[in-house]
Amino acid sequence: MKKIILAGNAITAQILQHYLRQDLRYEVVATVVDQPFLALNKCLDVPSVSTTEILNRFPVDDHAVIMAIGYDDLNKVRESLFHRVKGLGYRIETYIHPDACVYTENSLGEGCVVLPGAVLEPHVHVGSNCMVWCNATLAHHSYVGENCWVASGAVISGQARIGCNTFIGVNATVVNNIAVGEFNIIGGGALITKSTKASSVHLARSAEVFRYSAEEYTKYFSV
Repeated sequence: MKKIILAGNAITAQILQHYLRQDLRYEVVATVVDQPFLALNKCLDVPSVSTTEILNRFPVDDHAVIMAIGYDDLNKVRESLFHRVKGLGYRIETYIHPDACVYTENSLGEGCVVLPGAVLEPHVHVGSNCMVWCNATLAHHSYVGENCWVASGAVISGQARIGCNTFIGVNATVVNNIAVGEFNIIGGGALITKSTKASSVHLARSAEVFRYSAEEYTKYFSV
């Protein structure tokens, strides 16, 4: 049984901890966050340790890390913690829930998390540090860049490409052969039928471009 430290201690970590309790491959022993977030710990039955203290309590040779942090600031917070924890020497585990269906022959990127009901069809590529939530579908030959979040029920159709640090909302659909730019926000239920520019926001089902850039949207609306 692998001893796991969850990178993050808020709601995403709480959900992942629940799944991992039922997965006999793993034992969650702690969470790791930056010092200001220690008091926000929602995984109350394990200690929450700061990034500056984690090495003193949990040696790198005996523990691995699963990314359990949300998509704040276009996944940049997740990306930062991923690199800092990896820089400490910890192995970042790629976690595939037993009820996920992964058929691609390509290795998933380091630190990816794939939750129950998700389907990854043949020839899919997924970059490092991505979250594929429950019941999402990544269709054949699709490509998802690093540090992306694919929410529940989203569909990335065949040969579509998703740029790095993009958020794909609940039940959003990206159709075949479409390229979604990096640092995009694709809102829940949006239907993307045309390729998008970097740092753009598409909220409605019509996927009309929002008047804010993705960076501006995260600043004012806390995504």
